[in-house]
Amino acid sequence: MNISIFAEDAGTTREETDIPFEEFYQGGFLTISSLADQLGKYGDVQLHILSDQFGLVRGEENVDEYLPQDQAVGEEEGEVLSTLLERAADSDIVVILLSSSRFDSLVVSNWEQIAGRAKPGSVWCLGAARSSLDAIDFDPLQQKNCEIVTYERVGVARISNEAREELLEQVELHQSK
Repeated sequence: MNISIFAEDAGTTREETDIPFEEFYQGGFLTISSLADQLGKYGDVQLHILSDQFGLVRGEENVDEYLPQDQAVGEEEGEVLSTLLERAADSDIVVILLSSSRFDSLVVSNWEQIAGRAKPGSVWCLGAARSSLDAIDFDPLQQKNCEIVTYERVGVARISNEAREELLEQVELHQSK
């Protein structure tokens, strides 16, 4: 099973840099890395991290390979969107957990294109503010028999325990089909 996660970096990092990005970011990012570990039991996980400092990076890439670098994510938005569209078409599971501003500029403004590329029967987990989630028409995914898990983000929590459990249940069901 192909699994794609799109998330943002964290302000808290480890001192060492000769490690993968998925181990480099700490704090609120730990919920993302533990989710990636849990989903790894079901298939190949590609963790995509949007970073103000490094642009779009993959979780398994080494931090040292990107140092020194100072590149705004805004410059990378085209790359992020093309990666998201590519992964939407190929992935059985798509998890997008972003802050409202990034979710709105990346997902909401390109939703028709993203939903159009979604793999039929896939599982989607979207986490953002209620206003951002309300701006999305889920019908195109539902017409493709996709399962949808939403998390209305409140504060710094990137995903709730309830949303995580619901996602994992949907992944289990998807795997058994």
